[in-house]
Amino acid sequence: MKTLFQNAKILKLNTDNGYITGDVVVNGNIIEYVGKKAPNGSYDKVIDVNGNVLMPGFVNAHAHTAMTLLRGVKDDVPLQEWLMDGVVPMEEKMTDEDVYWGQMLGIAEYVRNGITTFEENYFNYEGFTKAINKSGLRARIGIGPKINDRNNNHYQYLENLLQIVKNNTDESLVNVVVYAHSIYTISEDQFYAMVKFANDKGYPFSIHLSETLKEVGDCTVEHKELTPPGYIESLGFLDRPCLCYHCVHMDKDDIQILADYGASVATCPSSNIKLASGIAPIYAMQNKGINICIGTDGVASNNCLDMFKEMFLVSTLSKVSLYDPSVITAKEVLEMATINGARALGVNSGEIEVGRNADIILIDLNSPHMQPSTNIISNLVYSARGSDVYFTMVGGKVVYDNGKYNIGEDIEKIYEKVNEIRKRISSND
Repeated sequence: MKTLFQNAKILKLNTDNGYITGDVVVNGNIIEYVGKKAPNGSYDKVIDVNGNVLMPGFVNAHAHTAMTLLRGVKDDVPLQEWLMDGVVPMEEKMTDEDVYWGQMLGIAEYVRNGITTFEENYFNYEGFTKAINKSGLRARIGIGPKINDRNNNHYQYLENLLQIVKNNTDESLVNVVVYAHSIYTISEDQFYAMVKFANDKGYPFSIHLSETLKEVGDCTVEHKELTPPGYIESLGFLDRPCLCYHCVHMDKDDIQILADYGASVATCPSSNIKLASGIAPIYAMQNKGINICIGTDGVASNNCLDMFKEMFLVSTLSKVSLYDPSVITAKEVLEMATINGARALGVNSGEIEVGRNADIILIDLNSPHMQPSTNIISNLVYSARGSDVYFTMVGGKVVYDNGKYNIGEDIEKIYEKVNEIRKRISSND
């Protein structure tokens, strides 16, 4: 399948105005041409972009996608109450099929909002891997031990999860990361099993890290004054490429540890401010050369999967916390949501360049809030919203086009199923 996109404002962050005007050719699953005028030839499909924005799809660097089933659970309460009294009791009732439909709802939200790649960290692997495979989205799947698991064969458990992922997904669209939920839910034995497994298989790591003050304080008490970054360093968890989620409560020594190991950080501003966890020191981490990317986290603490909202917050929260409007520019935030996320997840996406994956979205400029269109970069970060996306392509496959979803399930059926599930898991029976 060969597709020609004509008359587009092609996002190019290294140019003076942030874009070039021209054409893009997709051949199969790869971008074959980017420039002023595509070569003459035969194309299976020609799409006139009509002067709208053509850009790389967003990379959601941290998500628990099937938590769409828990949207609105225990809003406006402290984190521990939200988690233990709201989230956990409902999750305990979820089946593989429930997670499948919750995952499908999240995937529909992703493609509607221009997210083409995501890092998945959830349970019920049979359910969510089948949804990912059916949808055709690109993902990095975290495999990790059960929280507070009492069995002793942690390595074999990881092997079992890896086999599920391999059996249920397409390796051209899915890769794997060894995922530890957190330092307060995973034992040292589990950490050591993960380190051995990752070293044996050649996989990177990911982990929730320094998300709350309680986590940091408890860690220093339990682990001889080591903060969470120091503790995982002592376990060898930073010896391979590592993506650390949240990193809200980081002092300069913590930041230096992550910088020394070349770790990446996925900031999740909506979740962190909704649960009152705090504001991550993005500017300080950026100045140490840490690769910063952006995640939505789960819908239960967000409550939507919209990278435009996250980009706005990454920039503006950094500005207000430092009383400096010049920090974390719109261009830098767009890089975090695209190329930096692709780098962190190890995927060949994040830019509209020849040889990159054809993960492409189109943004409509024909709305009052997107005009005048003289500063495209500013509009994308400070003005745009998910509803401005009208076309989403992953690996050359169109997964969303002007209200039509192509993710393997009918959107009305998804809505019906998730509402049935939510009613059941909310019951006290």
